[in-house]
Amino acid sequence: MTDLSLALFIAVETCPESPYYPISAAWTLPDGSIKSSFILPDDNWPPHLCYSDRISDEAITSMGHSVKDVLLEMNLDLDASHVVGHRDFALSQALEHLVDALDIELAFEISTTTQDISELLGHDWRDELEDLAHETGLDLLQAEDQVRLMQLCWARRNDIL
Repeated sequence: MTDLSLALFIAVETCPESPYYPISAAWTLPDGSIKSSFILPDDNWPPHLCYSDRISDEAITSMGHSVKDVLLEMNLDLDASHVVGHRDFALSQALEHLVDALDIELAFEISTTTQDISELLGHDWRDELEDLAHETGLDLLQAEDQVRLMQLCWARRNDIL
């Protein structure tokens, strides 16, 4: 059974150089599971700015999905939901690149404000995420791990763990 009271989170991992093109995305589903995908670079993005320090180009090419497919799947999964991410890792700019590549409107509301994330994770959320990353061995630079860490932080704050 789906628990509609679960908080929904999103993260987009980007290449290390500005303008931070997305290379992978992860988001929670209403049942608490996490979905993630590598993102194939859009034809309009400069190839020399679409790389990862941790994922090979071959892995992204062989396992990645088009920008269109990733956005359509996000829209389907998160339709009419309120999703929270944090902008410490260029989330807003990366999502803009995704949306601009296709001129598709998101079917969900996304918030990256400090106030919204503080409401869900507490005022010391940055420290909490770092502590959890250290405890669990998860990497705050990877989209799927960011989402998992935000889920864990939220669960701890709400005494679910």
